[in-house]
Amino acid sequence: MFKKLLLVGAILTGMASFGQEVDFGIQAGYTNVEGKSSNSLDNISSSGNSSGFYVGALADFTLSENFHLQPSVNYANADEVNFLVVPVLAQYYIENSGFYLHAGPQATFILDDVSISGVDVFNTFGLDLAFGAGYEINSNFFVEAKYSLELTNRFSKEIRDAADTENVKVDSQFNALSIGLGYKF
Repeated sequence: MFKKLLLVGAILTGMASFGQEVDFGIQAGYTNVEGKSSNSLDNISSSGNSSGFYVGALADFTLSENFHLQPSVNYANADEVNFLVVPVLAQYYIENSGFYLHAGPQATFILDDVSISGVDVFNTFGLDLAFGAGYEINSNFFVEAKYSLELTNRFSKEIRDAADTENVKVDSQFNALSIGLGYKF
């Protein structure tokens, strides 16, 4: 866990040396994680929602008047499951409006033990596509909403192999909706 945070910190520091203008900030808000699983052998699928919160830090790199790059590191908790969420979002600011659109990749790490009897049930790492919109209330405060679609299969290889064959497809994804408030220094 510490190594992951150290790597993210080093990446953000390296990016800060290349940006024209950099603002740092904090953010927090509500998150809703939707888990979806399916098994083609039994033709079974299930889904469920977990609500919680997120809190984190961000860096906002101004690339031009209308384009920004905003990586952030967030701790999220949904029904006692802990996540580390690391989005890197390209933002397009709509001229003279305060509104912006953002999209980009997002890494999501499950911080809890995901094994049963020594067998990993879920992969701790997932790659998402995140997109959403926001509004700058003033030069410091902003509100935003983001939805992330998981691109990776969270069921571990051990579970997929235990499902047996090429004919059985076992999938699991975690999609999330986040709505929050932020402050840039």
